[in-house]
Order: sequence, then structure tokens, then C-alpha cells
Amino acid sequence: MGFLKSQFFSIFLIFFLIFSVAVTAVQALDFELSQLDLMKCDTADPASKQPKGYRSGCYILKGQIKSTAKSLIKDVDVFAFIYDASGEEVLPNRPRIGSINNVPVGISQFSVRVPIPSFAVPPFTIKKAKAKVAIPVPTISKDSSDDDILPLERGIEG
Repeated sequence: MGFLKSQFFSIFLIFFLIFSVAVTAVQALDFELSQLDLMKCDTADPASKQPKGYRSGCYILKGQIKSTAKSLIKDVDVFAFIYDASGEEVLPNRPRIGSINNVPVGISQFSVRVPIPSFAVPPFTIKKAKAKVAIPVPTISKDSSDDDILPLERGIEG
């Protein structure tokens, strides 16, 4: 019985140590967002045209992101709560507003397109903005050209 208890304790200790190291590694990836500004696509990215029939306005969230990682991070999700002039949440139940493809070590600029409903009244307020490493999701694409990309997923020029 004592042998079984010691083996159980050893296995528990090994799993605890592995879990502790994994959690510490994930917590070490901190991203700080600063100097956030939300502007219409027309002024921020003149090359972007909003497709006809869209019931939302195209805005671009620009700012700086600071990465404490040891190397380039491929996909980072951006989360924020956006409120209009009346204090109403613009995108209720949707705190993830976009993603950044490549985040280098240190401070860099980023921009993400955000579809703001046409009934929302500016000026907009951004609260609780943060960034986290994206969870990889497998996708299948038949066409690698820009024709297969949704309007809000196109690259931002400018």
C-alpha cells in the first residue's frame, strides 16, 4: 500500500511540475496595447472601398503593441470593448475585434479593421483593450488570391 501511495504522489508531483512550467511559459507572453485610435477607413486607408450593401461602417483600430516574447509571434488576437457617444457597446457579445499576423519583439505599430454598425454614433471610446496569442484553427482555402478574402480581412495600405 505504501508503494502505491508513493507512486501516486510521484506521478502527481511530475504533472504538477509540468503544468507549472507550461503556465509560466504562457504567462510570460505579455502584450501591451497603447496609443489606440479608431478612424474611418476612408481616412486611414484610402485604397479600401466598402462593398455596396454593407450595413456597417469600416473603421481601423491603430496603435502600438509591445511584445515581451523572445521571438516573432505569428498570430495575436486583439480584444476590446468599443462604446459609442451614448455609452452603448457597439459590438455587444463580441470582444474579439481582429488579429495581427506578425508581432515582433519590442514595440511595433499595428492596425486592424473593425466593422462598426451604421447606427453607432461617434466619437467612440475604447476600453479594456488587450492582446493574446491566437488559438490556431485549421482552415481550408481553395483560392490564394485576394478574391477569396473577405473585405475586412484585406491588408491595410497606408
